[in-house]
Amino acid sequence: MMCFLTCWLVIPMGQKFSFTPWGIVSGLFWVPGATAGIYGIRNSGLAIAVGTWSSLCVVSSFCWGIFVFNEKVHSVLNSCCACLLLCSGLVGMSRYSSPRVSPSRKKETTPRAAPTQDMMPLLKESDVDLEKDESLIPGKPHITRKRPTMSEKDSPPHPKDELSAYLAPLELNSTPRARKYSESSLSSKEGSPSTVVLLNGRLSMTKRQLGIVGAVINGTWGGTNMIPLHYASLEGYGGVGYTISFAIGAALVTVFMWLLRYLYHVYQTRGSFRKAYGALPSFHLREMWWSGLISGSLYSLGNFGSIMAVTYLGQGVGYSFTQLAMLVSGLWGIFYFKEIQGADMIIRWILAASVTITGIIWLSYEHEGESVH
Repeated sequence: MMCFLTCWLVIPMGQKFSFTPWGIVSGLFWVPGATAGIYGIRNSGLAIAVGTWSSLCVVSSFCWGIFVFNEKVHSVLNSCCACLLLCSGLVGMSRYSSPRVSPSRKKETTPRAAPTQDMMPLLKESDVDLEKDESLIPGKPHITRKRPTMSEKDSPPHPKDELSAYLAPLELNSTPRARKYSESSLSSKEGSPSTVVLLNGRLSMTKRQLGIVGAVINGTWGGTNMIPLHYASLEGYGGVGYTISFAIGAALVTVFMWLLRYLYHVYQTRGSFRKAYGALPSFHLREMWWSGLISGSLYSLGNFGSIMAVTYLGQGVGYSFTQLAMLVSGLWGIFYFKEIQGADMIIRWILAASVTITGIIWLSYEHEGESVH
């Protein structure tokens, strides 16, 4: 939304209003790619996801610029080496920016395996005090469980009901949607909530693997969102004026994707428009309006810079430079958020950043002449 609201600031700068459908094409690349990127961060982690798509963005942009648009460079071989050096630095920064997890922390955060139906008779017949057993779980609130009476023992409960009763204390803070997912995950082949079964059981992937797939999609598909700028420039819509077309196109694609999701929920709820609307995720405007405003404004400024970089440096060199965002975020992580701990990890990150900067300087040296746009 901020991208759309701030794009009009180019008009007071002397730019006349102009629109090209190529902006919608850019939106078709950027919005789905960014969505896949967010999914990648949520499932595989920030360091792995950003490192993956940043490297792929560099490779994709370089190939488009050098081999498709025939942008001028001093040496194609040296440019390829500079691109590989840049990607190596990005991977290194991603690797050394991931927070360390101590073995004791891993042991504490390991989720307790849910019992299967085969274990239920053992739990029922054992003399273990369930109240004491639950109190041993780290961070587990104390809950008093009522033991079954003689009349209840005469009519044993259904295995599914007994399993649900056992899992209930483990889901005190979960939502109905989360509980539904937890129950469905137990019916998968692996029986683990971190595993997702696709294509009717033909394909099974962990959430981390799916997150990496999302990052790859963002790097290959979303990373080409400036390709239409090349063709728009040939029609006279390049430069600063393309900011408006890009923002309008991104807004239209976003609204279209929300409409598709709403119609999907309408289908899932058998035609109930109210339930479908309630199934949509909340915007959390009261909690997120300020941070969303700042983030959107910063991204709009960065997007404006990306358009200018591609306009004057070309796709291969200009858009590759925009991946320096990882360098800036890493410095914030070191000096402000203290996310990168330990002198050895900081030194390794600085060395990887030095490799990245070297690749960028080398790649900029190989750029020849003015913009092809």
